[in-house]
Amino acid sequence: MMNPKRERFERLKRFLWATGLFLLPITSFRYLPLGSGTQVKPLSLVPFAFLLALLLLESLLRRKWLFKNSAILPLLAFILIAMVASGVGFLLAPPNLYEYTYPNRMLRAWATFAIGLVFFFVPLAMNRDEEEMNFMLQWLYRGFIMQVVWSGVQLAYFLFEPYYEELFPHAPLEYLNTLDMIQKTVMMAGLAPNHRISGLALEPSWLAAQLGSTYLPWLFAAWLSNYFWRRRRWHAIMLGLCLLTALLSFSRGGLLVIAAAMVLTFLLTGQAWSRKVWTWWRTPFSQSDIPHRASLLILRLGIALALFLSALGAIWGATSHPYFAKLWRSEKSNLVDYFVDIYAGPRLALAWAGWRIFEQHPWAGVGLGAAGFYLIPALPDWSHFNIPETAQLLASSNTLFPNIKNLYIRLLAETGIFGFWAFVAFYAFLLGKSLWLARQRPRWLQFTGISGVLGCLTIIGLGLSFDSLANPMIWVTPGLVMGLAENAAGETPETQSGSAAETN
Repeated sequence: MMNPKRERFERLKRFLWATGLFLLPITSFRYLPLGSGTQVKPLSLVPFAFLLALLLLESLLRRKWLFKNSAILPLLAFILIAMVASGVGFLLAPPNLYEYTYPNRMLRAWATFAIGLVFFFVPLAMNRDEEEMNFMLQWLYRGFIMQVVWSGVQLAYFLFEPYYEELFPHAPLEYLNTLDMIQKTVMMAGLAPNHRISGLALEPSWLAAQLGSTYLPWLFAAWLSNYFWRRRRWHAIMLGLCLLTALLSFSRGGLLVIAAAMVLTFLLTGQAWSRKVWTWWRTPFSQSDIPHRASLLILRLGIALALFLSALGAIWGATSHPYFAKLWRSEKSNLVDYFVDIYAGPRLALAWAGWRIFEQHPWAGVGLGAAGFYLIPALPDWSHFNIPETAQLLASSNTLFPNIKNLYIRLLAETGIFGFWAFVAFYAFLLGKSLWLARQRPRWLQFTGISGVLGCLTIIGLGLSFDSLANPMIWVTPGLVMGLAENAAGETPETQSGSAAETN
């Protein structure tokens, strides 16, 4: 029997763990004191930080390191290289930018990196076996449902908005902004423009990124591995809601990355599922009972038609939105003009400037968090005109510290070629470990591995459009998968039997 104090300690850990998983959708909580100008303010950091403190205390008391994992070695290599780059940045001694100094930005960058590591090490320690995984899925999905519900409220608001004055001619127009005011009360931004859904995330692109990196991997892997935490129909509904919510964000980069990552994951891990589907599809043709054969064939044709119409509707919905359709409606022939025309000019200009910084400091970079000191002079000439975002950076009244907004270019500019490849090696290790898990016999390990493959591929693709190391979306799924992978070596077909979750 467990000691009462020990039992209360474990209950507190599980409470903080469940709370943190549930609150993951809230990416930019207004009242989290992480400094002015910081957009990444995940509310789940509060329970996760307390939980990390308890795990460290437990490690000391038990004299057992709870964070032991082979994935730490490549991550540690990156940390050491980034520390050397920060030291080199001191030697470069860049002049102050507005009120920002190099020590200030360096400490801020390391603090945000530490926040990101919290979202890696806590899942690493709290998700070690199948029972803990099922507990994790329970609260992860509850947070997902909260995200979907609030996204649905936003969708209803956007559909209702054009008819407000007609339905309520005497009501004040201020009432129409109630939802936006509620959003701003909790988040650092209100409703997104152009009728794009942002949910509980800061903006629509963050919503798509979160869905693709944190929730979709587990929902999609359930079907490829045939491992269902609850009944199949609930997984089908949640998977459909996840894809629909991502589509309603109209995040061009996010949706393209999600689609590409799903296709690659299917090609890498979906062979067994493909064979089962093909066998299921051919079943009617082996039936001798003609009426029974006809009913089975009608069922399969109906499912195929429903999937085709869903895909057609998704494509139509994307092409009907001006922001998304701009990708193929642009008439520019020059690549730079095309990027500007599709509203991607600012990101291209910042990445261009970041690459120039890397060319000037290729080996050790300019120090973690210091690229902004060199960014404005490195902006290309073509970005000085007709791009409001870069024009704002160049204005004499500007006081915003610029960011590269591309993780890979940022790593090249701030940590040099060695830091970049160390970080790439870390994610290559995560992807390789996930592929190995996806080929293990216990079905729950296959499920974990496929989730890791899709999660890593999505995060790798999303790195082209964000640069924050504090964002939970790049750490949570890898941490969850690596925690399970550490104990997978002891799992054998003889010691593992099918669980109830597999047969639902």
